[in-house]
Amino acid sequence: MKLPTLIFSALALLMLSGCGDPDDQAKEKNANPTFMFWCFRKEIVSDDYHIPDMKKPAAASYIQNQLKSIPGYVNSDYNLSTQTMTVEYKSSTVRKMNFEEAIALSGFSVNHRPANPKAKIPEGLK
Repeated sequence: MKLPTLIFSALALLMLSGCGDPDDQAKEKNANPTFMFWCFRKEIVSDDYHIPDMKKPAAASYIQNQLKSIPGYVNSDYNLSTQTMTVEYKSSTVRKMNFEEAIALSGFSVNHRPANPKAKIPEGLK
């Protein structure tokens, strides 16, 4: 008799656990949602990457062109004064680490991750 009660309690708890505010869920359903179990989560997310060697617009352009080839990439913007790049991407397709890897492989250190020493960077970018 205890096993069915335990199973029923676990299922009830699972069904009653929510995803947060219902108003936020309604907004997400209308703006590129991703369904995960019975919750909707944000599909387009953004992350900031600190790139200390990005000092020229040409370097930022070069990095952006490298990132465009990654599936799930949506958009990016850079700030040369803070040496940061903000990348928007589809969270169901790609992860933050994929962009860190791409930036490091293109020859620039990012978020305390060293640049690939074998990367061939065009002259005048660093």
